[in-house]
Amino acid sequence: MNRTIFDAIDPKVYRFVHICNSCKQPNFRISDQVNPCSACGQTADFEILPFFDPSRDYGLDVDEYAINMMYALYKKGLHQTPVVFDDFYRKAPFVKPVGDHTGELGGYVAFCGLHQLIDIVENLYFNESDIEYLRSKQLYDEEFLAELRSLRFTGQLYAMEEGQIVFPNTPYIRIVAPIMECVWIEAQLLNTVNSESLLMTKASRIMTAAEGQTVIEMGKRRAQGRDASVQGARAAYIAGFDYSSNMKAGKQYGVPTTGTHAHLFVQFFPNELEAFLAFAEVFPAKSILLVDTFDVLGSGIPNAIKVGKIMQERGHKLSGIRLDSGDLAFFSKRARKMLDNAGLHDVKIAASSDLDEYTITSLKYQGAKIDIWGIGTKYITAYDSPALGGVHKIVARKTEKDWMALIKISENIDKILNPGIKKVYRLYDQDGMAKGDYICLEHEEIGHVKEIVLKHPTNPLKSKRVVNFRAVPLLVPIFEHGKRVYKTPTLEQSRRFHLAQKNTFWEEYLRLDNPEVYPVSLSDELKELKEKLIHEKRQFALME
Repeated sequence: MNRTIFDAIDPKVYRFVHICNSCKQPNFRISDQVNPCSACGQTADFEILPFFDPSRDYGLDVDEYAINMMYALYKKGLHQTPVVFDDFYRKAPFVKPVGDHTGELGGYVAFCGLHQLIDIVENLYFNESDIEYLRSKQLYDEEFLAELRSLRFTGQLYAMEEGQIVFPNTPYIRIVAPIMECVWIEAQLLNTVNSESLLMTKASRIMTAAEGQTVIEMGKRRAQGRDASVQGARAAYIAGFDYSSNMKAGKQYGVPTTGTHAHLFVQFFPNELEAFLAFAEVFPAKSILLVDTFDVLGSGIPNAIKVGKIMQERGHKLSGIRLDSGDLAFFSKRARKMLDNAGLHDVKIAASSDLDEYTITSLKYQGAKIDIWGIGTKYITAYDSPALGGVHKIVARKTEKDWMALIKISENIDKILNPGIKKVYRLYDQDGMAKGDYICLEHEEIGHVKEIVLKHPTNPLKSKRVVNFRAVPLLVPIFEHGKRVYKTPTLEQSRRFHLAQKNTFWEEYLRLDNPEVYPVSLSDELKELKEKLIHEKRQFALME
């Protein structure tokens, strides 16, 4: 990988670049104070600009209310108060009731975005351009702006590993840090984790429907922005997709890429056969021909067969054909028969055209003869569930004596927080299958516990007794005292990890329609704390 100027000159230290107007030499400085040019010695004429890495310009990637809260806390002398924040979601995306189902719906999220979040935390600072913009709003005093200039993340961050399966109301990130830092990171954290986890969940569901067949991500042109397309391609690969069409994702992350040709390639040539021959001559080892530009059965497939025969004579093989419109079940079955009758048994049939887990399942049910699935719009836009409702909530604060648990109460019982500093365990049976998740307070130890009763958090009639289990903590340390302690896995390691995690769940929990609710239970001590705080807060409200 080529080195850049940012590998040698840290913009968190050298905050200005002084361009000498005499010799045009850049001089990197820690302040805007003018010093002689290091190249020509000139002392008077410089253009002074803020110096920062535009690819890591995270400082103002926030909502204004965050800066306002940070300022108010600073003015009240509370900005360094240690606090604990949990990040979790309340309702699984993409899950819909089918038929006359009226019960509680399950579902899961595939946790993603940690890789990018680590980069954000490590490069989180306000550059001089940010400071100048905040100054221009005339809302914040200079002392506060000076505080922001030196602000960095100094806390602890724990998270589930990328690719982990996580269920509603289970913390997948825990942050322990001064409150100003926790407020500052909220929007960036949620934007990153919500969007990437949403896409990875969609991709994971698509892989469930594909049942081991080849899947290609090809949503670049419909993605909602460049970053979304690249991160979406990465998330899809971790979830199990085999390839992406996105070359930037290939370069940046090592995602395997592939591609065929578009209808325009066929339209450009005098006729379809010449177009197919031209493409096959240039790419004899990876030719998949798009057969629906004019007439699938009348010309597309017959011309592909002709090209396949010519390629055989030249010692090559036609890799496949692609269907991109029409009745995919009907066309694929007819195509398979035509190819087989021509002796082209090894030629694969690829299909695209607004596919997702539901259309794949339907096509399989109809007996479609499709080997390769090209997934675009409905994946990269999370078409049927365009947002994951992940939240970033304060659950504890440090007092002079000890930590104090905090709770938020809502008329909606699902929105009442689980208070305090917590740990999350996954309980596995002797066969390595997940039996349930157990959320307890930080000081609780379960190493000696022989039996746990997993109780439904809101329905006292639902419980599950677990014995002979192995308890695995799900939150691992990522940052300690602002320094990364986590070794980021490779893309392939994250991919293998996600597949391994999916294989620890019974299919009833991960199925696409009416999934069973996976047991997530609070410890008795955590539940008692929650009930105590609810009672206290409501009593206090009545007194007011």
